[in-house]
Amino acid sequence: MKPAATAWVLALLGVLALALPARAAEEAKAKRLALVIGNGTYKDAPLANPPNDAADMAKALEASGFVVIHRENATLKEMHLALREFGDKLGRRDTGLFYFAGHGMQVRGHNYLLPVDADIAREDEVAFAALDLGAVMEKLDSAKNPVNIVILDACRNNPFGTRLIASAKGLAQVDAPPGTMIAFATSPGSTAADGNGRNGLYTQHLLKELARPGVPIEDVFKAVRVGVRTDSKNSQTPWESTSLETAFAFRAAPAPMQAAAPREPQRIASAATSAARAAAPASLNAPPNFVVGDTWTYRVVNLLDQSERKATLKVTAIRGDIVEYGNGQLLGDLVGNFLKTTRAGRTDLYHPSNQFYVFPMRPGGSWNVKTTQQAGDRSFDIQVKLVVAAEEQVETPAGKLPGLKITREAAWKQRNGATSGTNTWTYWYNSAVKRFVAADYTNVTTDGKVLARERYELASFEVK
Repeated sequence: MKPAATAWVLALLGVLALALPARAAEEAKAKRLALVIGNGTYKDAPLANPPNDAADMAKALEASGFVVIHRENATLKEMHLALREFGDKLGRRDTGLFYFAGHGMQVRGHNYLLPVDADIAREDEVAFAALDLGAVMEKLDSAKNPVNIVILDACRNNPFGTRLIASAKGLAQVDAPPGTMIAFATSPGSTAADGNGRNGLYTQHLLKELARPGVPIEDVFKAVRVGVRTDSKNSQTPWESTSLETAFAFRAAPAPMQAAAPREPQRIASAATSAARAAAPASLNAPPNFVVGDTWTYRVVNLLDQSERKATLKVTAIRGDIVEYGNGQLLGDLVGNFLKTTRAGRTDLYHPSNQFYVFPMRPGGSWNVKTTQQAGDRSFDIQVKLVVAAEEQVETPAGKLPGLKITREAAWKQRNGATSGTNTWTYWYNSAVKRFVAADYTNVTTDGKVLARERYELASFEVK
């Protein structure tokens, strides 16, 4: 990558770029891995449906491309061993899913999933006689993978009756960490029905929605909530906590019909043809579909000294979920966020990403997400707020182009240091271009020092 392009990349990331730590697993093909547990043969309060729920969920997930670790009527030891196996197999680029059906309870704000051999007489014994949900979350966090899903059909009534009076009903609220969705069969502090048929009410609706191709995960759980609430006559309302940062669907959308005589992909180079194609994309907010050879050139104006430069990005390789630009100094994900950049022998790493794009991206939507940056020997914690506005027409050297306006305000703070500030981007995304067509960028410290102020405008591009 040329020095000007490298400088542009680093400016684009500001103090906020991102990257995946080097690891051999990066080269392995990303997979989907699930741990599914259904416990029903409890001594005091047996449940008929959880083993069926787990068996049916295992089949549904396998049909969705998951490798499934499946356990039924598991003891505490068997649950811990299964969790260990799950954690050992979960790779850094994999999608992880944990599903549990059975009895669950909360004690002092912690959630516990009960094994079938639970022998609990007092509330203070729950912590060492049941599987702490926190242990599941720690295992997922250790993997540092981009997408995790936790599904708990475990908010049934107290299985110990009068022998143990729990201080709180149902499960406690849990805030999902970045890149994770946690789905509950019912709202915090409430209990869920076991169901009268083969499956519990919640899993019954979930199985139906999982079979729908191409549906975003958020829409799957919205539909489940509507179905459960309706069938329970409003006595049970499923609930989710989500901090997912990339698009996910359990089943792929049907492949579009191909024309009888496919033609060579059109390459876009001139301002006129660029504007013609980008003027009316099917959906401005659709995620990009990067192809090796895609190239963008921007005019970059330094508004502090009025100097100008050209910066070019070119996709040179796509390996699984990783997009490589130039000679590999820059890595990104499949939706346009950056993951790694290297300059002068120093590699900056970012987790989970620099958080520029979250799909589905709709006007009026907003997200509060976190990221971290390892910049040489310095680390930064970054709180990002993304706000999507309406479509606007933007004048660029490549022509007048439509773009979906996005504002990204990132408050950053150096760890173990006094340096902090705010990095602000306003950019216009166009799905046909696959990137923004223009952007305004400022980086200002908390004490008011302006570190950068620049304007980016698309000069030309070639996409397939």
